[in-house]
Amino acid sequence: MPRAGYAEWDEEDLADWVDERPSRRLGRRRTPWLRVILMSSCSIAGLAYLALQQEPARRPAERSKQVRSSVLVAPVPAWKPVSPSPAAYALASAPGSIAMEARQHANGAREDTLVLGRFGDFRYAQVSLVQGMPETAGSFYIDIVRRAARAGLAVAHQGQGRMVTTKFGTVEAAPLTLAARGEQACQAFRFADGAADFSFQGWLCGSSAPDEAQLACFIDGIAPAGSPSPALKAVFARADRSRTEACGASARTASAAVRPPARP
Repeated sequence: MPRAGYAEWDEEDLADWVDERPSRRLGRRRTPWLRVILMSSCSIAGLAYLALQQEPARRPAERSKQVRSSVLVAPVPAWKPVSPSPAAYALASAPGSIAMEARQHANGAREDTLVLGRFGDFRYAQVSLVQGMPETAGSFYIDIVRRAARAGLAVAHQGQGRMVTTKFGTVEAAPLTLAARGEQACQAFRFADGAADFSFQGWLCGSSAPDEAQLACFIDGIAPAGSPSPALKAVFARADRSRTEACGASARTASAAVRPPARP
């Protein structure tokens, strides 16, 4: 009789029984989780795409806020110009007017530059005097090249250096050719007193390169003006005690008598 009972099952009952098998139930449980994972992945991808599309539309002001301010701030210049008046130095018996400028270093050092005449004149000179030691000195040639560049000139040639005796002691010197639209023969010079934190350098030019006597007399003509500091006063007092008669009034007059060069 049990077989008769089985015979009464219809096809729908048989299908339901087949679907209730363990393997079928397990497959149906897996399907919803797979759909959840796929939907989540699509949602995340969509949100990422929208974020990338909105990034270029951000306001420039918002993007600039993310830039570190230190990148946009220029460093403070080591030198700043100051008034050259009252004059700190003078050039004794200088033929012609003297232009002056001054600047001060961030560490307190001061540089005064005196310019006699103009490039190409029969007597053209520039000397920069520094109180304090603002920077490490480079080679003689590099220092002169930098000075010439600040004056709008180029160094066409610099000869072999030598030592010239002056009231300050021995001064480094070398023949120099400066160039702009034309060229002019000069003598470059440099001196430093580390103990007194005092130094100067520059050039003296003429129709031909001035000789050592003319250069020594020009340097000996450098003098303090106004009310120098005690340290500077001591430097020049010591230098004046070492002055020789070779650069007296007559010698300075003779050294200034140079023929004018041909204008370029």
